[in-house]
Formats: sequence, structure tokens, C-alpha cells
Amino acid sequence: MAEQHTGKGATAPTVFADGSSVVSAEKFQNVTAKAMSITIESESNSGSSASGTVGPQADHTACDGSVILANTYSNVTIDGDVNFSITAKKTQGASHAGKEVEDTTPQGPAVKLITETRVKLITCLRADLIILQHVYAKHVITQREYENLKSAPRPEDTVIELLDTVIRKGQETCEKFLQVLKEPQVLATYPQLTGIMKAAE
Repeated sequence: MAEQHTGKGATAPTVFADGSSVVSAEKFQNVTAKAMSITIESESNSGSSASGTVGPQADHTACDGSVILANTYSNVTIDGDVNFSITAKKTQGASHAGKEVEDTTPQGPAVKLITETRVKLITCLRADLIILQHVYAKHVITQREYENLKSAPRPEDTVIELLDTVIRKGQETCEKFLQVLKEPQVLATYPQLTGIMKAAE
């Protein structure tokens, strides 16, 4: 699907979203496609109460796990289905300060493998950040995580944060991530992955 974002002379709306919220304010112009699918996910801790904090003055302000969809569409033609999916997830908060449920469980084999090959993976994946497209497409990371990773100042920082995010999510997400690393398209971009994975097994 071709996309043209805010054109010359147009003023983009100002947005603010705290760490657990999402604002989508994209502008789509002159788009023709067979289908359109937009998925937005936010994740907040159910153990924490709403902060009540008001963000800076902006056209769209999202706080305390909220989601704002403020996309604008001009001259858009879709022949098939149009799907908008918004999911606001509540994660279980820790019952005691400083303690997370996931940290109390033993590391699974996928978590261990990624942890042990972390340095090699950083060196390999930082060469081309197309890996973000692959992990997002396979739902290894959420849209908010994807946007945050894209905004990292250096490729190394992006990959480090990606690996931290995957490991933090636990065994199931780590298994998904490893499956992405084994896909032919990914191996074609990062041929060193074959050696890294074999050495770790």
C-alpha cells in the first residue's frame, strides 16, 4: 500500500502520549489498495492506579493507558476490507514493590539462548534495522514498541533495546523471535545468523 504523509504547507497535529499510551495521527493521501489493516496496541500495568497527570498542551493527549486514533484520510480508495483494531492490554502488576512475576520463573531455553548470544546478535543485527519490520510483522513487538525502537539514536541502541524487550517478555516471545531469525528473508539479510544459531545450539 502506498502512503503519502503530511504534505508541504500542512501543519501536523501535535501529540503527547505517556509511557503506557498511544496516539496515532498519521495522514494518508492518494492511497489505492486492495485492503487496509491498522492495529494499535497499548499496554499498562493494572497494579498501578491512574496518575491523573495532565500531559503538555497538544492537539491529541493520551495518558494512563489510553489510545487515540486520529488518522486522517484523503482520496483513499480501498477495494476490499478495512480493518481497524485497537487493543488496550492490562498487565498484572507485581504484588510487592521491586518484584516482578516473570523474574521469579526459571529462564526457558529460548530466553537463555538469546541472553547467551546477545553480544553477537547486537553486532550482527545493527548492520541493517530491517529486523524491526520482521519482528513487528510477526507480532513479536507492539506498535508502540516498534515506534520507540525506531526513534533510538543509534542502531546499536535499537538492537539492544529490542533484545531487552524480547527477553523481558519471556519464553514465548523469545521463541517467536528465534523463529523470525530463522526465516529465509532474514538469513539472507544477516548471513552471520546461521553461524550464531548453530554455535549456540
